[in-house]
Parts: sequence; C-alpha cells; structure tokens
Amino acid sequence: MTTETSKEQFSLGKRYLKEDNLDKALKAFEKAYKEDREDAQYLSYYGLCKAIRGGEIGHGLELCTRAIKKEFFKAEFYLNLGKVYLAAGNKKSAIKVFLKGLKFEPANEEMNKYLVELGFRRRPVVPVLTRENPVNKFLGILFRRTIPNMLKKKKPQ
Repeated sequence: MTTETSKEQFSLGKRYLKEDNLDKALKAFEKAYKEDREDAQYLSYYGLCKAIRGGEIGHGLELCTRAIKKEFFKAEFYLNLGKVYLAAGNKKSAIKVFLKGLKFEPANEEMNKYLVELGFRRRPVVPVLTRENPVNKFLGILFRRTIPNMLKKKKPQ
C-alpha cells in the first residue's frame, strides 16, 4: 500500500536521479519499493537504479518489465527499461523498447534523443536501392514529411 513516506521517498529518488546521484536515488527508490512492492512506478524506477547503480541487470529487467505489464501505456516505463537494456549492452532490445514507448508518447524527447544517439534510422523506401540513391532520398522526403501532413485533419476556421 502506498503511503505518504513512500511517495516522499519516490519524489526524493526522482530528484536524486535528475541530479545524477545514483547512490541516494537507489536508496530512496528502494525504501519506496519496500513499502509498496506492487506500485508500477516504484517497480520501474527501482529496477532502473538496481540495474545501473547496483549492477543487478537481471533483477532490473524483471522489475521494469513487471511495471510495463501493470501499466503498459506509460512511456517513462519503456524509457527506464530501454536504459536498463543499454546498461546491459543490448542496443537492439533498447531500440525496440524505445520505439514501443514512442507509440504512447511520440514527442518524448529523451527517447528520441537515445534513438538518434544509437544511430537508429528507418529502412529506405526502396530497399533494393542504397540509402544514398537520389530516388530513395526523394521518396523518403516525400513519404515521411509531406504525406503525413496531408493526412492530418485541417482545423475548422
């Protein structure tokens, strides 16, 4: 059951995480998690810190995955799981998880930043041609920039 102290510890943990103080963040998330082992937020953030700071990648993956199973629609849980995969050196799984998270929150800057850093690019429009081929470049620009804007509903004036 979530209590005021567990909420306070969770808030403290998030603040420490932003400050990049992983030791204090791990302790705060652990206290919140021990008070309520079923809260999805506590599972996800404790799992993240357990994997990154504690070095327990397997346990971190398990906790983050359980959080997503409880609340699959929260993009921040996918972000945390992706970070755990990166800590494990599993770039391919991290990219998959980030892409799933972006389905729920397409404008998530942090996940988009990770995808760019990881070098993720969509497949060329015409796979048999090279990415640098002018036909692929033209079609890529046309399909990925122009057509989605045409499909959006126009606002009534």
